[in-house]
Amino acid sequence: MDRKKFIKVLCIDFLIALVCVWGFLLYFYILPRKDKDAGTVILDTREMEGEGFELPQQGCEGTGPKNQERRSPEQTNTKRRGGPGNGNSNTRSIASDRDAEQPETAEKEETELYTISDGTMQVWVKKTRLGTGNNAITYYTADLYLTSIRQLRTAFALGSYGKNMRESTLEMAEDHQALLAVSGDSYGNSESGIVVRNGILYRSEVGDAEICVLFYDGTMAVYEPEEFNRLGILERDVWQVWNFGPSLLEDGEIKEAFRTTAYLNKENPRCGIGYVAPGHYKFVVVDGRNAGYSKGASMTEFARIMKDEGCVLAYNLDGGKSSSMVWDGQYVNRPAGGGRDISDIIYIGKAGSDE
Repeated sequence: MDRKKFIKVLCIDFLIALVCVWGFLLYFYILPRKDKDAGTVILDTREMEGEGFELPQQGCEGTGPKNQERRSPEQTNTKRRGGPGNGNSNTRSIASDRDAEQPETAEKEETELYTISDGTMQVWVKKTRLGTGNNAITYYTADLYLTSIRQLRTAFALGSYGKNMRESTLEMAEDHQALLAVSGDSYGNSESGIVVRNGILYRSEVGDAEICVLFYDGTMAVYEPEEFNRLGILERDVWQVWNFGPSLLEDGEIKEAFRTTAYLNKENPRCGIGYVAPGHYKFVVVDGRNAGYSKGASMTEFARIMKDEGCVLAYNLDGGKSSSMVWDGQYVNRPAGGGRDISDIIYIGKAGSDE
């Protein structure tokens, strides 16, 4: 074979290989693929009496914004940082620095943003700023008192469970008439991990991340993957299950170690759900990668925030550019880099909505 023909054959083979690789990436990582399986109902609430939770005696004043700071990301970017190991897989035990000297908290400023009280729920949303300068951390807390666990719902991007199904938190919130919504666990970025949403089981394969379960009686618990099936958790009245982690608190105290990855343990934007008591929950979003406004939080710093918010249990959800909070059609926080499209949200519906 002469030189020119050899080069031509080599170029053709290279192009074929390139097309094959691109086709593989396109199918498995880019194109939305709706799962034909609609899931299995493991908790039929139609004939169940909802657990009735009591609201605090002192309600919120009004139902509107207190000190409005509406945010709209400048762009949406679906690229993830960190390379291999930046998700909720290949986890290991990493010691926390809970005994380290805490930063100065004298510079703490809280601003109440939104409140609502309609007889079925009470919600306070506030902004907190810790520290100053490049060490500043800014985070947003939604303090939720609900009368029924069915008010705490989840939703999938594009309205369906599947692979590469993505929308912004704002788009999903609008699709489902959400008053308040935060980013979820990005189940679509993993091939394994239990997925239960609103009492429907979509995926039953256990991964290697800690598993957060919200039961129909309003209690919340976190399980190691090794014990989840052994304890028969799916045989109980399970309302929601999230897979990302790690668990941050144990009986209200910062854990000695986190089951996570080195990348996730660093300072990052954060999103998490906290449990105080049945019917009382907290959504917390920490902004980051924005020097002077908010540097983000390490896993220990995030755990300390959740502890200071009064949570007895707290669970870390997908963070980074995914971390976002929406109130009544507007972003509350400033998603890093303009945010990105994600696969799911956790939300509270508007009064009168069907969901």
